Amino acid sequence: MKRALFVLLLLGTLGFAAEPPMELTVDQAIQLALANNPAHQASQQEVRQYRYRLMQAFGFLPEATLTGAKILDQKLMTIEIPSFVPGGEPTKASLRFQLDYSFSFQITQPVFTGGKIFWNYKNAEIDLRLAKEREKESRADTVLNVRKAFYNIQILQELLQAHQEALSLAEGNYANVKSSFDLGMASQYDLLRAELAMRAAKPDVLRVDNLLQTSRLGLNLMLGLPDEQEVRLQGELGYKAVQPELAALLQGSLQNRSELKQLRMEKQKVDNLLKITWAQYVPNFSLIASYSYQSDLFKLRKDNWQDYYSISLGMSWPIFTGLKRSAQVGEMHVLRRIMDLNVRQLNDATRLEVESQYRTVHQEYENILMGEKNVESAREGARIAELSYKEGMITILELNSSYNELTRAKVNYLQALYNYNIAIAELEKLTGVVLNGGVA
Repeated sequence: MKRALFVLLLLGTLGFAAEPPMELTVDQAIQLALANNPAHQASQQEVRQYRYRLMQAFGFLPEATLTGAKILDQKLMTIEIPSFVPGGEPTKASLRFQLDYSFSFQITQPVFTGGKIFWNYKNAEIDLRLAKEREKESRADTVLNVRKAFYNIQILQELLQAHQEALSLAEGNYANVKSSFDLGMASQYDLLRAELAMRAAKPDVLRVDNLLQTSRLGLNLMLGLPDEQEVRLQGELGYKAVQPELAALLQGSLQNRSELKQLRMEKQKVDNLLKITWAQYVPNFSLIASYSYQSDLFKLRKDNWQDYYSISLGMSWPIFTGLKRSAQVGEMHVLRRIMDLNVRQLNDATRLEVESQYRTVHQEYENILMGEKNVESAREGARIAELSYKEGMITILELNSSYNELTRAKVNYLQALYNYNIAIAELEKLTGVVLNGGVA
């Protein structure tokens, strides 16, 4: 038994018990994050919370109360009854108005409150809509963050491959120069420059590899996966030419941006609060119906209990509350102006963001097209430089420069590709318009 346990532990240590790699496309990663992301799950629970709050705002319905009491001790009212005999002593008598046991069932139905119940209910509805909008915004943020992480890993993988290719070229070049140096066909300077170029390429490989591992860990946390779970990304980060219209994007952003919707709903709440504040100047009317039973003995006999009922119309009217109501009205007016200014400010900021991302899409698309040509040209330049160096037509510095130019062209192309896709994702979040397919 101990030997079998030792073998199982050894196999686990060697990695035989590890989880198989998980292959995910960007859409699958988004769905996994939406199912497991704690922030998005919290926003979903918030919607449930405000549904219950809306139920609490049903002030239109009557309130029914059942009460029961038993008198443990009481001081009775005593009165003096004059003697019917002249000069006689008065008689003292105790009066008891309540029996020892009493049960009462009361129904209170609001009749008129000046709109306070109605507008409180409307604000509870707006709170629920706000919670749903925050959930929608959380979903959009999750989609955007997963796309950024997914695209970032794809770019880092390509970037790591580019630096590894640069390192491989530098190592091959160093081996060739070393062979030529041993044969006396290359100088000590060429050998030193080739070795320096090889060593300079290694830190870039390590740096990008570290960034890649950190990004993988961040994606696992975003998807709710264990740190040790290996995720393999499916698909390549390419580009799809899009031609969005600026006017349509601006209109979509002003209508669909979640933050703007929330501000408008907050403004509606302030308007309702102002109406509730004005309603405090009018009286409240309620219809109250009560039915009671009283007895001195707790016995369930019909002739043992005395019953009575009452139906009344109640009114409450706060005549004077100091400066409270007028100050609340003034505060609501100021708050409404603040909300108007916030909506205006966010409208302007939205237009600026949309125009900026719109221009970024067009700029990075041109950079991608130019980057493809630059990579093709730099790859051909590196090939020609290798042949020229072997023929002794150029120096080692020019050869290293061609390698660096190829790596730089690849990096610039990958950066433009990443910026292009992220700008499209940002535009989709701002406008609510799907531009590049996938999960919006």
